[in-house]
Amino acid sequence: MIQVNNVVKTFDGSRALDGLTMKVERGSIYGLVGPNGSGKSTILRHITGVYRPDSGSVLVEGKPVYEDPEVKARIAVIPDELYYFNSASTRDMMRFYRGIYPKFDPERYETLRRAFPEVDEKAPIRRLSKGMQKQSAFWLALCCDPEILVLDEPVDGLDPVMRRQVMGLILSDVAGHGTTVLISSHNLRELEDVCDYVGIMNRGKMLLEKSLADM
Repeated sequence: MIQVNNVVKTFDGSRALDGLTMKVERGSIYGLVGPNGSGKSTILRHITGVYRPDSGSVLVEGKPVYEDPEVKARIAVIPDELYYFNSASTRDMMRFYRGIYPKFDPERYETLRRAFPEVDEKAPIRRLSKGMQKQSAFWLALCCDPEILVLDEPVDGLDPVMRRQVMGLILSDVAGHGTTVLISSHNLRELEDVCDYVGIMNRGKMLLEKSLADM
């Protein structure tokens, strides 16, 4: 499903990615682990088509992601630093997402309101707490019915009860729809209960990539 081949990315003369290679199987949950500064967010931005590699390739179903709107429409992402239009509410962003994600499910949006009852969908997202903003992001992303869900440090700001609830929704999508999930974290313990495969990064390189059972 996702194939990263010998990707190099340099910023201001420093290599953020140094020949990185990794593979994420379709319908699996892949945990990307490493310390801060290891390159996790950088490779996620390549996989979601934000960055173009200096060399190497990033392919989804054999197609390059960068500047391919059809491929990007199959990917939903929750970045570490959330971004929304100024003054936009969750409901405003729902209307925006409906316009760019052809499989966006408005009925599921209404159903998932029960999963996130504390989120005021009419309030500007930027005025919500960090935890409420993260809940809003999950609410919207899950309604996109993505083939690939990319999550960068997804549970920061969520309390333990909401963490379990969100992960339960993700696992349900994997089981019911075959969603491929790529999660980054600096903490392996956050991932070990849910991941099928783990890749361990450091200094822009992949140190180890194995199934969790083998590890």
